[in-house]
This record gives sequence, structure tokens and C-alpha cells, in this order.
Amino acid sequence: MDLLKRIKDRAPEYDSQYYDMILDFTIEQGGKAGTSTEADRWKQGKYFSTRYEMYMYAALLGLKKDYKIPITYGTKKDKFIEMRAWQPQDITDYVIMGVITKADFNFNEFENWEEEKVEKKITELKGILEDYANGGFDLIRAKKESDPNYFLQNENCFLDLLG
Repeated sequence: MDLLKRIKDRAPEYDSQYYDMILDFTIEQGGKAGTSTEADRWKQGKYFSTRYEMYMYAALLGLKKDYKIPITYGTKKDKFIEMRAWQPQDITDYVIMGVITKADFNFNEFENWEEEKVEKKITELKGILEDYANGGFDLIRAKKESDPNYFLQNENCFLDLLG
């Protein structure tokens, strides 16, 4: 069984309240998503080419700051594309590794698990990813509200936020 492939077949969700904020930092997509150039991104004053890139960043920010917020039941959520389509794959793998380190996961026992337990664990890992990404989005939102110029006047704002 290929655990990584099965995890990447999932499409994580996020709290819909962050949709407009995500669009504030990602370029407008036309035709084929993710095909915009560096010049397009610079012209529009955006930091991310696609929405899932910002999701990866938010997850890494939440993991780095050890800040997660579970998405409560009944919250309106939006979905991203499956993680197998995220680029670059190295960063996708890094995000997944970060999530696995936060989970109670015994790899030695994993091979002996029944399919139902494996599926439950993969769903749990997806939930942990969503919790940390939600925490990352909350940190970005809080920074944007407390210092509206932070993202406008600091070209290293997303790097600095990780510090």
C-alpha cells in the first residue's frame, strides 16, 4: 500500500471565510490555472500563483507556529484540488511530512492494520492538515487586520511571518 499516494488523493478543505483573503494574495487565473508567469504575478502585486500554493503556505505557517484551529462542524467549507496535483511536489511532501509528525502515527504497526483503520488514519491526517492550514489562515488574517500595510509595504512579508 502506498500511503503517500493515498494521502495525496485527498482534496483538503478550508473555512470559506478565507476565500476572499486567499484571492487577495493569488493572481487571477484565466484559461488554464497555474499558467501565469512571474511577470503576471508581479504586475498584479500577488505573492502566490494559485490558491493551493497559499494553502500550502498557510499549512506550513500553522505547523511552524504550532497553531491549529479545527474547522467546526457545520462551517461552510471550500475544497482545493487533490494534493497529487500540487506543485512543487517537494513542498507538498514536506507539508505531508509535517502533518505526519504532528499525528499519533506508529509506522511499525501500520503494515498490519485493517483497511478500515488505514482509511480512518488517512482521514485523520487530512483533518490535521486542515486544522493547521486553518490556523495559518487565521494568523495571516490577524496580521492583515492588525497591520493593514504589512503585506503591502514588505515584499518579504510571508517570509517574515514564518520567523
